[in-house]
Amino acid sequence: GWSGLEQLPSQLLARWPTDPLGVPTDAAATSLRDQASTQLHKAGGLRPLTASLLADEALLRTLTGHRDNVRALALLPDMRLASGSDDGTIKLWDTATGQLAATLEGHSDCVNAIAVLPDGRLASGSEDGTIKLWDPASGQLAANLEGHPGWVFALAVFPDGRLASRANRNTIKLWEAASGQLAATLEGHSHPVIALAMFPDGQLASGSWDNTIKLWDPVNGHLAATLEGHSGSVNALAVLPDGRLASGAGDRTIKLWDPASAEPESSQPQFVADAAITALAFLPATPTLVAGDESGRLHWLRLPGP
Repeated sequence: GWSGLEQLPSQLLARWPTDPLGVPTDAAATSLRDQASTQLHKAGGLRPLTASLLADEALLRTLTGHRDNVRALALLPDMRLASGSDDGTIKLWDTATGQLAATLEGHSDCVNAIAVLPDGRLASGSEDGTIKLWDPASGQLAANLEGHPGWVFALAVFPDGRLASRANRNTIKLWEAASGQLAATLEGHSHPVIALAMFPDGQLASGSWDNTIKLWDPVNGHLAATLEGHSGSVNALAVLPDGRLASGAGDRTIKLWDPASAEPESSQPQFVADAAITALAFLPATPTLVAGDESGRLHWLRLPGP
């Protein structure tokens, strides 16, 4: 039988099913996950479990307060966590205690993206077609950026404080965050832009439903290069500390790119998942690349050197 809730992680790890080579078996793992979920429910601690619970992924805390899906996260300079949700709000959390510190209200639709500016202000993009700038210290709205033809899906911040955003169109908009004025519109993709990533030198990368990645000059906003190689929509981008670019796509692959040559490092993808790749994040302390896919799984990947 199962013991108390506090011992659940160690029990899961002890019982985790593997084949003779030590590889997890999906069917048995699913059964074990369901048993653990039942145990959590009986203990009054119903929480979601990932399909692969490893020692380094132990759940530390669950924050509750949003009334709908959480779409975006960002860490503020004061180490509070900001979360944007389909409920139209942004919530600020004390990461030490897990307590809700503030709720920022002003959007009239889902908050899809949030980003922290160099001056400490928080930017949020919403399906109401606006970008809002907030003072996290006071929780007050500092500016309202308007000019999108549709929903705002993603944000990226330039080192000089400018803000890049993408809407449900084929363009990227650049904003002067200090004044809140629209500075430029970048055109070049033939289908909607899905992902944005910023290099330390300010070069902007964009991924699109047209299966390409485009690199944009940080000074004049001109198209610098087009990276081709994916056979599905480019859903996620991540800039690595060594300057390489990682991309995840609807073709289920992750590729590594040398921006200088605009070529993939290898003719073969670095990783092939069972479902479309939808998110990427680099963990420098490990160092590993974390990839999320449409099945809800997270994959931890050790990358080859450049």
